[in-house]
Amino acid sequence: MNALDEIVRSIVTYMPIYTLSGLGIVIGGRAGIFNISGEGAMMAAASAGYLSAVFMGNWYVGFLISMAMGALFGLLLEFLHEEMKVNQFIAGIALVIFGTGLSDFIYKLVVGIKFYIPDAPPTPEIKIMPDIPILSAFFNQNIVVYFTYISVIAAYYIMYKTRIGIEHRAVGEDPRAADVVGINVKMVRYLATIIGSAFIGAAGGYLPLVITGTYTPGIASGRGFIAVGIAIFASWRPERTFLGAILFATIEAIALQMQVSEIGVPYQFLLMLPFVSLLLVMALFKGKIEHPSSLGKPYSRE
Repeated sequence: MNALDEIVRSIVTYMPIYTLSGLGIVIGGRAGIFNISGEGAMMAAASAGYLSAVFMGNWYVGFLISMAMGALFGLLLEFLHEEMKVNQFIAGIALVIFGTGLSDFIYKLVVGIKFYIPDAPPTPEIKIMPDIPILSAFFNQNIVVYFTYISVIAAYYIMYKTRIGIEHRAVGEDPRAADVVGINVKMVRYLATIIGSAFIGAAGGYLPLVITGTYTPGIASGRGFIAVGIAIFASWRPERTFLGAILFATIEAIALQMQVSEIGVPYQFLLMLPFVSLLLVMALFKGKIEHPSSLGKPYSRE
């Protein structure tokens, strides 16, 4: 029971990485913007968030800076697409490369080469129930886990129960029809991409602030690309994104447990598991996947 409880706790701890990044891609995708820059945004947000938290001595500042960095990447993506008429996918790939290089550059510029790397300030934890096996793993967690729960619920409610959400989804389905009825398509796409990217940045900041306690090159380890797969697997719905995140957090937790257990399997194979699993999931559910009609397509009033 203790071993199972530990695995479940690890799953819940890793869950925000995939939920927040996947949710960010879903929010932008529902407005027609296919944001594949998540890996670069997560890397840059991880570096900026970690450095801010360490030098300010404040975990909250680091987390907010991570979200701000993610939002900046969303702004850059949308500006390149809307104003410069760059293809969404080309702009996204460029931002992945830019973010990966920027993250290491910022870190080395500020920290340099040191034998001792400072840890980020501890993450606040909230315990709202007694230590009940399995169940308490979901509710005695760090504050970002609760932020993730609230974000998924809020995203679902706004997207499907409010007028803002209806307009948001309308832009992703048929931007021309939405424009005809008076919806500001460009503004909706800008806001959706920036807000969605802020969530991606939060996932990036979560890595050094909670998971590792420090920044290391390549800290995202491809999770930004897995988030794209989760968004597709979830058919661009917030609640399904949460389920997909649980699935991949489970795979990562099990892979880590196998590595610690020294079962004789090469660690390179264990690192492959999330990506192999992503391909299997996509293959199994390819006939059930839906997406917004205008996803990835440019729109101009001219």
